[in-house]
Amino acid sequence: MKASAIRSALEGHGWIGLFISIPLFIVFWAGSLTLFYPELKAWSVLPHTEARLDSNALPLSEIVDTALSDYDVDTQERMFVVLPTDTLPLYELYLPEKKDGTAHSALTSLYVDPINGETVASIDSFHLADFLYGLHIDLNLPLGDHIVGIVTLFFTVVIFTGLIVQFKKLITHFFYYRGSKATLRNQLTDMHNVVGVMSLPYTFMYALTGLMFNLGLISQIVTLLFVYDGDRTALLNDSGFPRITESYAGIEREMPDLDALVASWEKEQNAKAHSLRLTNYGDENALIRIIGQHETNFSQRIDMTYRVRENAFSAELNPIERNAFADGTRFLYALHFGHFAGLDVRVVFFILGLAVCGLIIVGNMLWLNKFQNNRSISQRFKRNISALTLGGCAGIIPATATAFLLERTLAASLDNRALMVEAAFFLVYGLSVIAAFFTQNALRTISGMVLLSGIILVFLTVVEVVGHSQSIMQYFNANYKSLFSVSFIFLSCSCLLLWLGMNLLKKSELTGKTFTDH
Repeated sequence: MKASAIRSALEGHGWIGLFISIPLFIVFWAGSLTLFYPELKAWSVLPHTEARLDSNALPLSEIVDTALSDYDVDTQERMFVVLPTDTLPLYELYLPEKKDGTAHSALTSLYVDPINGETVASIDSFHLADFLYGLHIDLNLPLGDHIVGIVTLFFTVVIFTGLIVQFKKLITHFFYYRGSKATLRNQLTDMHNVVGVMSLPYTFMYALTGLMFNLGLISQIVTLLFVYDGDRTALLNDSGFPRITESYAGIEREMPDLDALVASWEKEQNAKAHSLRLTNYGDENALIRIIGQHETNFSQRIDMTYRVRENAFSAELNPIERNAFADGTRFLYALHFGHFAGLDVRVVFFILGLAVCGLIIVGNMLWLNKFQNNRSISQRFKRNISALTLGGCAGIIPATATAFLLERTLAASLDNRALMVEAAFFLVYGLSVIAAFFTQNALRTISGMVLLSGIILVFLTVVEVVGHSQSIMQYFNANYKSLFSVSFIFLSCSCLLLWLGMNLLKKSELTGKTFTDH
């Protein structure tokens, strides 16, 4: 390959990587944490509950009836019930509650104890796992899914340009690392190359699936507007996603035993139910939709609707032929989030995700240093882009640590609890970006943020041991080990961050303002 082509690829690789680095870092950082979404939800809420796992659970029908008697629920709207899992032994209820005597309803979300049917807490109060998931999917911004799609598109370009640059050395320099005797710049270059090449299958898979998830929405919008004239129902019907509805009859009818119905469905379909959708519950025209996962096919979701007046899963509501598009989408989703295997695969994906985060920061440091001597670029632009990219990437680490600390320390009954956690996240993140504009040593800035994150996680570990160790061990003994696992990971991460921060601080004292070869 010509040297000019390699230089062009290198320029494109560096500049594109620099300008997408902040959203790309956030997506990979939040995505790595989101791999443990169920465990994070359990870690958030379970220490605020009483472990009564040796008692018999109430029937699901009784749980639903209790919720209907306690809240003014519009039963003509759909109610959602998420069943307890091996990670979270609580029901999640989403109830369309009538507000202020009007015809309009708002969704009330509750964690419910399966032993006594009492409300444990509002789901909205423990929103951190969903907040991190939102950061990964759409940066929690309006039209953020399109932004992430565009970033993913450019990330694909970065991958291919990186391959062009490294093509000749891809095999001979696969594990090439010059070690502590080399200059810091050479060490960073080797680190960037080694991690980039070794994580290539992982990053390519994420680039491909991310493109399909996010930019696919744009094609759907175009199709909706120009082919279906804005008729979303017609589009969903033709795509194999019909919205199953039934008019409210106003005739009271006894509902079936939900536990028996779910158990029978699981046996017939060889599946594990994870949620129910209840429409017109208690009425003649009630529908009970059961959604679950096939026991042997990791990407096959079983979704069937039971018509109460027929006492059967009507063939009219449950087509025999499966929706190939839906199955393909769920296959990509399972691949994207590591659901195709056990916990070990998610751990590997987590490590690779954090490695890519480090790859982004190292690449930024190398490229920022490269154009420091470029006189055609103004000094103000150099200074601002350096501070923004480094602060915008590294600043999310202490922001996330702060959010985890508040998620554990704030009382469950506190009003606007989730809003406080999210506000603290953005406050620390914003302050970190601002602080980056007042530093003269990029490596020292990163080391300071890493050390701060480690100290925050040390405080979190202390809070865990002092305030919640008994609850954590009770659930651990009952085979709900996610609390202990997450807490142990936080302890391990605090040690790792402190060690890494101290090493970066020592290196920053030797390098001065930039990463040169002196």
